[in-house]
Amino acid sequence: MKVMFKSFMTKGQKGFSLVELMIVVAIIGILAALAVPKFQSFQAKARQTEGKNNLSHIFTLQMSYYGDNDAYAAVTSTGRTTCLANPIGFSVTGCATTKARYNYSSTGGATFLATATSTTAPPIVSGCATLDTWTINQNKLLVATSDAVAKCN
Repeated sequence: MKVMFKSFMTKGQKGFSLVELMIVVAIIGILAALAVPKFQSFQAKARQTEGKNNLSHIFTLQMSYYGDNDAYAAVTSTGRTTCLANPIGFSVTGCATTKARYNYSSTGGATFLATATSTTAPPIVSGCATLDTWTINQNKLLVATSDAVAKCN
């Protein structure tokens, strides 16, 4: 039987040289060094979005409560530290556990100001102790009073 394929290796060659392998390792190292900080930045922005989305949810609940009661409800702190019932029905999945990244509260009356403040552990941005604080009011004005992603990236 004839051999239909020739070997691609020359006589005596048995694999990659050490130099070729080191070049590949160096390229992978450079790519990883560029990719990891960008990935951490995307993670921080995703964590921050949790607080913004929950504030938007609180806004919707406050507007609904206002329609029924002609006043906004005060919401005591709920989130990582406590898990209290409140008149608007807002709760955080995993409240009073290590899963919640923010604590939420809201003033009540003729106007409201809801606040989301990040917890110290786990931080929003890895290696940064800056707290992330966002507020929203009855006009749906979402404002960062302390933006950890902007300060630490």
